[in-house]
Amino acid sequence: METKQLSSIPETMLITLWAKATETSSYGGLIHDEVAKDIIESIDYDFSKFKGGKLSQIGCCVRAALIDNEVRSFLARYPDAVVVQLGAGLDGRYQRLGCPEVSHWFDLDLKEVIDIRRQLIPETDRNTYLELSMFDYQWIDIVKSYGKPVLILVEGVLMYFDSAQVKAFFQTVCDRFDAATLVFDMLAYFALKHTKHHDTIGKMSSSVSFLWSELDTRTMEAWHPKLHIDRELCLSDHDQGRFPLALRLMCYIPYFYKRFNQRVVKVDIWQ
Repeated sequence: METKQLSSIPETMLITLWAKATETSSYGGLIHDEVAKDIIESIDYDFSKFKGGKLSQIGCCVRAALIDNEVRSFLARYPDAVVVQLGAGLDGRYQRLGCPEVSHWFDLDLKEVIDIRRQLIPETDRNTYLELSMFDYQWIDIVKSYGKPVLILVEGVLMYFDSAQVKAFFQTVCDRFDAATLVFDMLAYFALKHTKHHDTIGKMSSSVSFLWSELDTRTMEAWHPKLHIDRELCLSDHDQGRFPLALRLMCYIPYFYKRFNQRVVKVDIWQ
């Protein structure tokens, strides 16, 4: 299957796909993803360009594993929840988690991505796809119509939009939901000005830039009175010793720990 028609931001989904497939085939300690392993063999794309991206490979898998754990925790409390994954790309989280018997699980992305996804990861009765931008808020009405607890996942997406867009997204979600939980990742603050030095992004055929991160995650609470940071998890605390020694040692220093760590953040929306 060819991927030449993908626009720049959707092409980044191939990095995370490659990372999880590589982990599953060669290492297996951080995450196990047979879907990614199978898909990567079906796509006509030069994945060899990413082979030097050790930090990205590890980081993507730690991030995905942490978000998987947050989903498991939420569904243990609310097994009848509705889950929506925004900017889902080719991520097989629903399958990776054993196809949980939720009220419904939506994977949302642009049409060009969903067209590919449908060929590689068929929809089921409980897991269907939405051909929308995450900023096309029709998805909120669809999710709310179930009247169930809502979990919103946003992985590997927000860093490609500027601060105004990200802030408006969170404000809209807070305005439209009485209650919901969001789990998302936040780019390492240091990376904002260093997109071209990134070990995999810089090797794509198209160009993207890192546009958003916050030095202090809790500044987001000022965006809306219903937005509450429940917790954040720094990747260097959960890498199982896989990050290079120099980076792990630097993260013992508070200045670098705060700026060099990508984070997984859980936000609760409530009155």
